[in-house]
Formats: sequence, C-alpha cells, structure tokens
Amino acid sequence: MAVNTTDWTDPIACPFCGDELASPGAGFVDHIHESETCEAEFEFWRENISGDVAGGWAG
Repeated sequence: MAVNTTDWTDPIACPFCGDELASPGAGFVDHIHESETCEAEFEFWRENISGDVAGGWAG
C-alpha cells in the first residue's frame, strides 16, 4: 500500500507541489492545467479514490 504524502491541509497551496494557488477552487483547476506533473498526480489520486465514492466522482 502506498503512503499518501500529499498535503491537503492548506487550501491555497497545491497539495502535490506546494505552490501557492490564486484561489482554492478555480485556482487549483487552473494550476493543474498549467502543470503537467500536478495534473498527472491529480489524475492518479482521482483514480485511487474513485471506488470510494458511490456512483463515481464528477469533480
């Protein structure tokens, strides 16, 4: 089992790289579209939790 080292405690920092975000919502979406590494990490995270959310996750 992999250890989760992602930091989800600061809503204005990217949980994957720590960069400051313009905003917690749209700023995060913009950031992952601008950073290939963070986008890949987000997609990996999303795939790992998809089975935990009944009916899938639309976010």
